[in-house]
Amino acid sequence: MQGYWLTFTDGSQGYCQGQSPYDAVQIAQKLTGKTVDVPEHQKWQPKLKTLPYPSAPIIWQFDHPVNGKCPPFCSTPRQCAGRTSCPKSYACSE
Repeated sequence: MQGYWLTFTDGSQGYCQGQSPYDAVQIAQKLTGKTVDVPEHQKWQPKLKTLPYPSAPIIWQFDHPVNGKCPPFCSTPRQCAGRTSCPKSYACSE
């Protein structure tokens, strides 16, 4: 399950996990009733920015049956979006 930082057409943003970018968009739109801002030519294969750790606000997150949900560690999602690891010298998760 991968986490994505999504921007909606109203300008609001949030974190949503999905099995693919398309899946994350569908989940976020269904749960919020808002439209994710994805260019028309990318509707079926959206190119969304991943996040290395969950961040608030969380729209939806997988609840692992043994380990539960990962806490929202990332405190600067706008700066970290698109990365696979934390770019800071002292990660938010520490």
